[in-house]
Amino acid sequence: VGMVRIRLDRNLSRRVAEEFGPELTRAEGRRVLGRAKALAASAAIGRNPGHSVADRIEFGIKYHGIDTTVGMTVIGRDGSDVTLAHEFGAWNKQAGKFVEGHHVMQKAARGG
Repeated sequence: VGMVRIRLDRNLSRRVAEEFGPELTRAEGRRVLGRAKALAASAAIGRNPGHSVADRIEFGIKYHGIDTTVGMTVIGRDGSDVTLAHEFGAWNKQAGKFVEGHHVMQKAARGG
C-alpha cells in the first residue's frame, strides 16, 4: 500500500495538538486524498491507455488519534498488488526496461 501520513508538528504543545490535532490532520488528509485521486486518474490515462489501472486503484483514509493516514492500493491485471511498482516504478519484462513510477502519493502529500 502506498501511504502518506499527515502529522502535526511534534514541537507544538501537547495540549494544542490534542485540542486541534484530529481536526487539522483530517482536513489535510481529505485534501491529500483529493489530490491523489486526481493525480492517479491523470497518470492512468497518460502512460499506457491500452493497459490502464484506473479502475483498479483504491484509496482509503484512516485516523490514528491526532494523525491521519491516506493510502492507495493498485491491483494489477493478474490480481496482484502492484502499488509499489505503480508508485516507484519497476522493471517491465515485456518492454525490457525500467518503467518510471507515478509518485502519486508523494506528489499529493507535497501539494502537487
